[in-house]
Amino acid sequence: MNAKVIYVAGVPASGKTTLFKGIRERFFSRSIEFRKGKARGVQSEDGRFKMLGVFDGSTFEGTDRLSMTVIDDAISYIKGQKERTVIFIEGDRLFNFRFLNEVRASVILIDALPEILAERHKARGDNQTETFLQSRRSKVENFARKYNIRRAYNNTPEDGERILKFIIKIAEEYVESI
Repeated sequence: MNAKVIYVAGVPASGKTTLFKGIRERFFSRSIEFRKGKARGVQSEDGRFKMLGVFDGSTFEGTDRLSMTVIDDAISYIKGQKERTVIFIEGDRLFNFRFLNEVRASVILIDALPEILAERHKARGDNQTETFLQSRRSKVENFARKYNIRRAYNNTPEDGERILKFIIKIAEEYVESI
């Protein structure tokens, strides 16, 4: 497989969308939209970087805007890459063992302290229920425990910048290596 999948997961308000804005600024300032069945997203002008999801400036961008049944098309799209490329994915839609295993994703699990998450939810005027938020927390905790995934804490702008630099480094090293 020629694609390296970098999957950023985490609970709501952990900073996934903010990180992806930084990635888009770095690699997708000029991008081209793509579709393969239900899979859609954007690719960099040179085609070396791709990002699954819908990016239209709405509150919940990314994979949340893809079809609930996108998994097979997303796997097919990723496995069908002919050139060495990095595919960025964030969010909950494809965060399951089958997808991550089939595309051999590198998972970066981000989190934040409870008081930071509460501040972020309040600042952005979230209307997500406590039940929904707890279900996402349980999913992330169970996944991290079952697959022994370490998490990166994103409590401050400096933390976010450190995580972003790490992701960019991994991506650039992959497409530049032979």
